[in-house]
Amino acid sequence: MKYDAILVRFGELWLKGENRDTFISSLYSNVSTAIRGLRFKALTKQRDSFTIGLDGRSDVGGLLSALSFAPGISWFSPVIFAKPEVKDIMKKAASFSKEAKGKVRIEAKRSFKGHKFNSMELVGAMIRAPKSTLKLDLDKGASDTLYITVEKDCAMLHLNKISGIGGLPVGTSGKCVVLLSGGIDSPVASFYAMKRGLLPVYLHFHTFPDKEAVLKSKIPVMVQALARYSNGARVYYVPAYPFQAAAMRMDTRFELVVFKRFMYNIAARIAEKEGALSIVTGESVGQVASQTIENMAASQKGVPRLILRPLSGFDKEEIIRKARQLDTYGMSIQEYKDVCSIRIRRPATRATAEQVDRLYAKCKLGGVEAKSLKAAIVDEVRPQRPPRTPHQRSSRRRTPS
Repeated sequence: MKYDAILVRFGELWLKGENRDTFISSLYSNVSTAIRGLRFKALTKQRDSFTIGLDGRSDVGGLLSALSFAPGISWFSPVIFAKPEVKDIMKKAASFSKEAKGKVRIEAKRSFKGHKFNSMELVGAMIRAPKSTLKLDLDKGASDTLYITVEKDCAMLHLNKISGIGGLPVGTSGKCVVLLSGGIDSPVASFYAMKRGLLPVYLHFHTFPDKEAVLKSKIPVMVQALARYSNGARVYYVPAYPFQAAAMRMDTRFELVVFKRFMYNIAARIAEKEGALSIVTGESVGQVASQTIENMAASQKGVPRLILRPLSGFDKEEIIRKARQLDTYGMSIQEYKDVCSIRIRRPATRATAEQVDRLYAKCKLGGVEAKSLKAAIVDEVRPQRPPRTPHQRSSRRRTPS
């Protein structure tokens, strides 16, 4: 079927006040970057939407796939244009007969009130039209919906709506440093941070002997998958051996909570360099020993950045379910020697900030922070083009959680 454009609508952005245009401009810029290199005519900004003009050579499948990775979009759909006249609207509606493959309900909206007909009259005319003319089986209880929006100079018709990610455009809430492990939780936390407008800079602590081994691990592949949502990413790979050497002098029961303080402080140093105001972790309250309320409070004392925990209230099954949706689960469960998977017998679950302070000073970890950062590897990741997928129509608008 030949479409004239792809209509892109944003929902939450329309609720903003005087800074609404800033959010919309950011989304426009993000979408422009996401579809760069794909065939289309033009990306045009309207008052409450964008349209991506199409012609016979346009990569519709690639464009739809790219839009599905752009936070800030409420929904999108390929559309056909018609003249703002009942006769031409009905003619163009008939072209959806093969796409519908069943009964269809009509939902019409007249955005411009200057036309001689209203939306009720348009729907009535379509209901009364012979089936041989409209070529659609109309039923107000049908799962498929033909949407008709009548503007001043044209009408737009599309079948169903493809749910976008929603939320805010990446970058509108500033930068954050994401503590990225090789596990299941932190990639999901990164997604939710991006959905709320944060641009991630990733920090990963590794146990590899050299740069080549680091960049051949699964972590760059995981970042590549996440970078589809942010149009690229920067990653700091920090070696864990300086901390591990220094930690040999401490009671092992406290190693996890002290290491968490160490990671936060490294993240804060990177945040200062990158201009990030927050740190994002994949912690869920009470999930493991280092994530008790007492240990989280002890580990974050004195950290000069806001710490966000998007998964605080999630249970493990919810996190796994989301990881599967994001296609990061398969990577996360691959065998990997992760620093964050340290197994200690009888770890402390109720450490105090004072205990962590004493151990931090005893092991001289302030100096170890600088040594670790000096050995960091910084990598720039460019997103690979998402695989082209056929246009999957959804009979119900579903906003990803």
